[in-house]
Amino acid sequence: MLRILLLLLCTITLWGCQAPPDIKTLQDQNSALQQQLDQANGQISQLEVDRVLLKQDVAELNRVATVLGGEKSSRVEESTKLRGQVRQFVQSQIDSLKQFLLASNLLDYIGGELFERSNVDAGPMLVVDLFNSIPFNGTLTGVGGYFHNLGVISVKVLRPIDDKLVVVWASRPITISEPGLQRLNFSVSVGVEKGDYLGYYFSQPGLVSFDTGSGDSRYLDEDVTVGTSIKRSSLRGENSQRAYSVGVFGLLNSS
Repeated sequence: MLRILLLLLCTITLWGCQAPPDIKTLQDQNSALQQQLDQANGQISQLEVDRVLLKQDVAELNRVATVLGGEKSSRVEESTKLRGQVRQFVQSQIDSLKQFLLASNLLDYIGGELFERSNVDAGPMLVVDLFNSIPFNGTLTGVGGYFHNLGVISVKVLRPIDDKLVVVWASRPITISEPGLQRLNFSVSVGVEKGDYLGYYFSQPGLVSFDTGSGDSRYLDEDVTVGTSIKRSSLRGENSQRAYSVGVFGLLNSS
């Protein structure tokens, strides 16, 4: 028991001899931490001010962008309207000039003579005129024919490639509303090359009459679309030498 009491006494004595905490050091550390906290709070305050200013700048930029967008839209709308008016005016002038040239018989013509002939087809027909090829490069503006019946015609441009004829252009369907001699403009002109051939699809029987022995128009029963390749050997009528009263008008280069 005595030995236990002595041990307890020594422990209490040693604990009482430990140095008290350094109050000044703790105060200095607390002061440094307070300064850091004040600096952080200052930076936070400045960042908040900067955020408000940036928000105001963004709002101003958005306002300016909206104004510029409205001005641009107005200019685009005005420019588009003006271009449309100019195109419409130019197109009307082109159409008037084409109609004048057509009516005045001043355009180049490629095709058969336009008069009433003795024979007509019994059904719809695709006719390829191998007798009258395009003599020079140029532009085709319309079609002419001496029409035996009323109906719809479509004009094709066929280009020789190797041993085939390739359809490189087809007009929109053209309605023939009166019989007899008619000259009609295409809705869109087309460029052609020397050596091209013309094809005509007659949607109704007997639309254009023909004679035999004076031409080289050959035929198929079915219509063809752009991109179609036709073998010459597939065209019928080689021996009949047909000549149809149909052709095209345009402006061809003389050299």
